[in-house]
Amino acid sequence: MTHKRMKTFAETTKRIIFATVLLLTIGACTPDDNIGEIFIDRQWTLTYIREGSVQYDNRGKKYSVQFTDDGFTATSPSGVAINGKWEANGKTRRFHCWNLQTTGSLEGDTIAGKMLKIFTEATSYSGDTNWLHINKDKNTYMQFGNN
Repeated sequence: MTHKRMKTFAETTKRIIFATVLLLTIGACTPDDNIGEIFIDRQWTLTYIREGSVQYDNRGKKYSVQFTDDGFTATSPSGVAINGKWEANGKTRRFHCWNLQTTGSLEGDTIAGKMLKIFTEATSYSGDTNWLHINKDKNTYMQFGNN
């Protein structure tokens, strides 16, 4: 091959590689989360609650939350239920709850009480169809797994 042909070949190869990498990068980007896919009709099980450096584990008890189009219900093994309305923004990952109501007694159920507080003060979410954080702030959140 002549020097000119090698140079043209190298430039063409670089362009093809660049275009391929660019297409793969653009294809991998998801600027908006699919809210319905993450939240709706999915049973989420609490794995732990984090408040700063303190972590509250569910200790093998099943605390869960289920979101629907028009609300959510969180339940605890002690019989506490937290019901309310929610909204999430897939682009900004903002999350907000309102009209929260509880049934059952929160007395003696620390985890249910902390869940209520975080739902009341929630500002954002993170996660996907396998795990979900409902965040009050950077250091206070609930982590759920999809079971």
